[in-house]
Amino acid sequence: MKRWAGVALAILGLAGPLHAGTADRLFGDGFDPPGDRPTGRADAARFLAQASFGGTPAQVDALMVSGFNAWFGAQFAQAPGYVLPYMRQAAGTADPLQPLPFHLYRQAWFVRVLSAPDDLRQRVAFALSEIFVVSERGAGLGNDGLALGAYHDILLRNAFGTYRQLLEDVTLSPAMGRYLSMYRSRKPDPANNIQADENFAREVMQLFSIGLIRLNPDGSPLLIGGQTVPTYDVAVVRALARVFTGWACHCAVGQNCPPDPFVQENFTCSTEHAMVPYEVYHDRDEKRLFDGLVLPAGRDARVELGAALDALANHPNVGPFIARQLIQRLVTSNPSPAYVGRVAAVFADDGHGVRGHLGAVVRAILLDVEARQGHRLAPQTFGKLREPLLRLSQMWRAFDVMWEDDALMLDDLDIHLRYNQSPLFSPSVFNFFSPAHAPPGPLAQAGLVAPEMQIITANFAIAVTNDLGGRIFWAYRGGPMDAFDDRARLIQLERWEQLIAPPPGGTQAPAGALEQLVGRFDELLLGGTMSAPLRERILARLRAIPAADPLKRVQNAIYLIAIAPEFAVQR
Repeated sequence: MKRWAGVALAILGLAGPLHAGTADRLFGDGFDPPGDRPTGRADAARFLAQASFGGTPAQVDALMVSGFNAWFGAQFAQAPGYVLPYMRQAAGTADPLQPLPFHLYRQAWFVRVLSAPDDLRQRVAFALSEIFVVSERGAGLGNDGLALGAYHDILLRNAFGTYRQLLEDVTLSPAMGRYLSMYRSRKPDPANNIQADENFAREVMQLFSIGLIRLNPDGSPLLIGGQTVPTYDVAVVRALARVFTGWACHCAVGQNCPPDPFVQENFTCSTEHAMVPYEVYHDRDEKRLFDGLVLPAGRDARVELGAALDALANHPNVGPFIARQLIQRLVTSNPSPAYVGRVAAVFADDGHGVRGHLGAVVRAILLDVEARQGHRLAPQTFGKLREPLLRLSQMWRAFDVMWEDDALMLDDLDIHLRYNQSPLFSPSVFNFFSPAHAPPGPLAQAGLVAPEMQIITANFAIAVTNDLGGRIFWAYRGGPMDAFDDRARLIQLERWEQLIAPPPGGTQAPAGALEQLVGRFDELLLGGTMSAPLRERILARLRAIPAADPLKRVQNAIYLIAIAPEFAVQR
C-alpha cells in the first residue's frame, strides 16, 4: 500500500510539502469567475471530461462555439437515454415482466454512455450510482437485469430533478428494497422474534443523506467542545426502521398475484415499478427520530415514509454531504471548504426557492472557479484519479469508438475482470471506494484523500495498462479485431494518420505535424496539461518510427499517453 501511495503522489504531480488547506487559501483570495466560453480547445476537453464520459473531437468543437450556458441548456432539454427500452429491444420483447439477463444491462449501459446525446445526465447518473449504491453482487440481483435496468433508469430520471424525489424513488425501488432488505420488512412482533429490518434505515442516513456527524455549511465537521456531534444513534436507527415496514412489490398489471406477498413470495410482481405498502405489516406506533422529530402513532405507511424522507431531505447536513461527494465524483477529490459551501448553498436554494435541485447543483459544481481553474491555481491538491471505467470511456470517445449495432460486445460480459469496475457492480453498499479513503503516507499525513486509489492494485494497474494497449494496437477500424470479431468496439484513427502522413511523393511528415498530433492528443486526453518531459518522450518515440508508417506513430502516441501517470489523473 505504501508503494501505491507513492504512485498516487507521482500521478497527482505533487511535489514539496502538502497542505490540505492550500486550495482554500488560494481560492479564498478571489479570482474572476470563468466566462461563458472555454478559453480554448483544451479547456473545452477538460470540461467534457468532468461533465461526461469524455468529449469527442466534434463535441469539443461544438462547445467552443456554443459556450457553457447553451451547452447546459441543451443537455437539460435532452430526453433521458433510458436503458430498459434498449434492453427490451435487444431481447426482442415488449413484455414488461419478461426476465432480462444481466449482461443486457451492461450492454445497454455501454451503448448509452458512449452514444446517447444526454451526456451530462449519463455522467451524473453514474455518479449517483456510486452514492445511492445498488449492486448486482448482492440479493440475487446479478440474475435480474430488469431490476438493475429499472434502478439505473431511476437515477437517470432524477439526475436533474430534486434530491427529495430521488430519495423517495430510490427508497421504493424494488432493487434497493431487495439489496438493503427493506422489501417485506415487518413491524416488530417480539412474541415471534420478529424485528423491523434496520439495514436500509441505517444506510439511508449514513450514506444517502446526513452522514455520521453534524457538518457546517462548508462540509467541515461541526465541533462542540472540540468534539464532533453524531447525527443519530442506535435508537434512531431502530425507530426509522419501523417507519420503513410494510412495503413489498407492486402487483404487475394483468397478473394473478398472491393476496399477501409477506406470506407467499410474489413471483409475478413488478421489479420496474415502486413498491407499495401493505398496512397490516406496518408499525403504527409512535417513533422518535433525529433532532427531536416525533412521528405520532396511528399514521399509515405512506404518510410516515413521506414525513421521514422530508426530514432527511431538509436536514442541514444534506447539502454539504451530497455536494462534496458529487464534486469528488465529477471534479476533484479534495475540494476546498469554500467550494463545498458554494455548491451546498445552491443545494439549499437554486435561486428560485427550490431546495435540492440537482440540475442546478451539477451546474454549480462544473462552472465553479475551482472546477474551471483549479488545475492552474492549486496544482498540488486539485484533481482526482480517474476511475478505471472513465479511463477507457474517455479514450474510446476521444477516438470516435464504433461498433456493430445490437451486437453483444465481449466487454459487456467481463469488463470488471480487467478494470476492477463495472456499472452497478460494487462489492458492497459502500461503493468501490470510500469518499474518505486516504492511502497511508504523505497524502494521509497532509489530510488529503484519494478515493479511487482504493481499487487500484498492482494486478489491476497492469491489467488496465495491458487492456488499453490491446485496444490501441488491435481494436481499431481496419485492424486485426475488425477482421477477426464483429463483437469488438473499434477506435477510428484514419483522420490522425492523415494528419502526419507524408504528402504524395514525399518521405517525411509535414513540418510540425508530429508536434501538432501530440498537441491534439494532449487536448483530448489530458485537457492541455501534458508535462514537458512526457511530450518530449512521446516525440522522441514517434521520430524513431519511420514516417511511412503513420498508423504506428499514431498508435504509439496514444499508447504512451494512455499508460502515463498523467492520464490516470483528471485535472
